[in-house]
Amino acid sequence: MQGGIPKGHLCLLAGTSGSMKSSLGFAMLYNAVLEGRTSGIYVTLEQSKESLAGHMANMGMNVDDPRVRSNIAIIDLADLRVQLSEAGTANQVDWMGQLIKQLTNYRESIGFEVLVFDSLGAFFTLTRMENPRDETFKFFEACRRLGLTTFIICEMMGEMKNQFGEFGIEDYLSDGVIHLTMDRSGDQINRKIAVVKMRHTNHTLGYHSWRWDPSICKFTIH
Repeated sequence: MQGGIPKGHLCLLAGTSGSMKSSLGFAMLYNAVLEGRTSGIYVTLEQSKESLAGHMANMGMNVDDPRVRSNIAIIDLADLRVQLSEAGTANQVDWMGQLIKQLTNYRESIGFEVLVFDSLGAFFTLTRMENPRDETFKFFEACRRLGLTTFIICEMMGEMKNQFGEFGIEDYLSDGVIHLTMDRSGDQINRKIAVVKMRHTNHTLGYHSWRWDPSICKFTIH
């Protein structure tokens, strides 16, 4: 891809379960921070903060590195949802409004530039919003107004698993779509990656085999 992902883009990381969407999202933020190029927030709903950090550490990423601790904030919305449910106030919360408000506060106070949101489907499952399509549009536009480079993790949906996201609009609203697949050949699983869409930059078409290289803490394409 020519020049990488443009600053300020909103991109989907889409794939089925086990395709390493979360790992890719965190790894991109992690390596950008270590290279001194940015700071960011990782919002998790499907894993606890401790579980996510432990998973990334098992992959070889040093989550205790001072540069990582000072430049990556992990926000556990699932834990907040449990706390509010126990208090009996979960159904009274404007989840999307509160999310956008918190991101705005973080943007103004610490100046972070990259957001990884894991995941859109889990967010709407936990919050049970009446008009998720309208809320998706509101969320995407808020990320753009804040000037964030955003990675939204989503599942492949539909009977043929060929729909990017749960609501069928996510790919149209996004600036880019990165598709992660898992191809089976006999007893072997081969993970592949493709840039399906990326506005304002040239990119190759087609699916490429990729794997995690723990010696350099990066994904490599073959």
